[in-house]
Amino acid sequence: MQENTKENTYSKFGTGLTSAANMTLKLVGAAIFLALTWYAMRYTQYIVPVFYEETPVNTVDSMWKNLLAAAVCVMGVALLLKLEKRLSEKIKHRLNVTAIIALSLWIALAGLWWLTLTDRQPVGDQAFIYGGASYFMEGQYGFLDKGGYFDIYPHQLGLTFLVELLIRVAGYENYRACQLVCVAMAVGIGIMGWLLIGRLTRYKMLSVCYCLLMFCCLPLIFYTGWVYGDVPSIFFMLLTAVSLLYYEDTGRRRWLALLVFSVVMAVLVRKNSLIMVIALLLSAGVYAIVKKDKKLFAALALAAVLPWLAYMGIYKMYEVRSGYEYRGAGIPAVSYLAMGMQEDDGKYGWYTLYGRTLYSQYECDSRLAAEVSQKDIRERLDYFVQHPSYAWQFYREKILSQWNQPLYESMFFSAQYAENKQPAPDSLEAKLHGQYFPKILDFCDRMQFIMYFGILCYYLFAIKKKSDILQHMSAATIIGGFLFSIIWEAKARYILPYYIMMYPLAVVGYWQLLGFVMSLVGRRKRKAAAI
Repeated sequence: MQENTKENTYSKFGTGLTSAANMTLKLVGAAIFLALTWYAMRYTQYIVPVFYEETPVNTVDSMWKNLLAAAVCVMGVALLLKLEKRLSEKIKHRLNVTAIIALSLWIALAGLWWLTLTDRQPVGDQAFIYGGASYFMEGQYGFLDKGGYFDIYPHQLGLTFLVELLIRVAGYENYRACQLVCVAMAVGIGIMGWLLIGRLTRYKMLSVCYCLLMFCCLPLIFYTGWVYGDVPSIFFMLLTAVSLLYYEDTGRRRWLALLVFSVVMAVLVRKNSLIMVIALLLSAGVYAIVKKDKKLFAALALAAVLPWLAYMGIYKMYEVRSGYEYRGAGIPAVSYLAMGMQEDDGKYGWYTLYGRTLYSQYECDSRLAAEVSQKDIRERLDYFVQHPSYAWQFYREKILSQWNQPLYESMFFSAQYAENKQPAPDSLEAKLHGQYFPKILDFCDRMQFIMYFGILCYYLFAIKKKSDILQHMSAATIIGGFLFSIIWEAKARYILPYYIMMYPLAVVGYWQLLGFVMSLVGRRKRKAAAI
């Protein structure tokens, strides 16, 4: 009797915990995307695709075009759901498989075409990571010295290690291999989203709808030439979400092993993937508590610890190989927070050389740089308190300059050409960054509004008190990414992972919206019949 009482109490606690988690996600996510959808309907921002002029431009958007695009998407989902009821399982299966094959071929061919269109050699951080990996292969470790790139940005050693492994296999000075990996990962992203929506809905025609929308995700194609961790990190983040749902369905440990592996890889290729790790720990942690799932608890513990151990192992490996002693933090995290509170020539919180300059000024002393950054933060906070209208303008513009850019800087960063290899003025490449750019922007603008309205519907209608918290891990990651973008240095590129995550969730959102509308219609009919 006492055991039954304890079990009932625990069951009530678990139900309450799940309900509280779901309702928090629902309310916070809906509030965020109500605002983003409103602004996306009325305005848009972009960056002119001329490298080294990274200044967001704000323009008035077409409300009727956005509303029309969303209406067409709603009607398309409704049509596919009708087909779901009328078609046989065999035909639906064939359509579903055909759709994902076609999507995979499109991403692969479009990505390869984009790579061969012109020669985009790595520059900036890409060049330091690729160059650092190449130098390390030759036994040159100057980048690890005091004031060197990896002393300033030690977190980049994770990606550098993976790039070094790749070019050891693919060949020295073969940055094309890195770009080809990005193409392969882009194909994998399309497949992961397809698998994810297959677990979320079980409706094959909704999976087809996802594939049709992903055909229109041009920023993913434009980033395939970017020799950096953005595209691989999105793949591993989606693989984490898929592994989690497959584990829930099967209970097999191999899915947990894949989950832990994908978490480690996501963090190694892009440190900001820790936002996804936190979302995973929170959502899956609630599930593990409610279900008393010890296997999941163990996997979450490994997912929390192994990325840190992997970094420590990589640091130690390079320390042993080079003879340089690992010095520590590099630019302190608080410097990025301070940078995110500064205005620079009309850019609100965007990246500047603030942290790097401060670190060099104090002779690479992270502690002193952190103290100065903390002082700057306090001064900036005081100013915001004294000027609340400016603070509102600052953070509104900072958020919109990142989240209301339909191209997410993909055309801007793809304008980095190899030296003396600028495209001919009349070439397709030049036209894409010139006379065709407004059309590309307009198309991606419509797609962004479709996604934002769909994800708003997801938070409003798909998340319920008793819904499966594991299914909302990606939704929690998107909220985490939004909150992080408020405090960290700003770049529209940083929002791309969350935008890609929206594609399967937005389809679910439209499906749930239609279900809500049909339930309202049904209630009215029943009331009319009763009268």
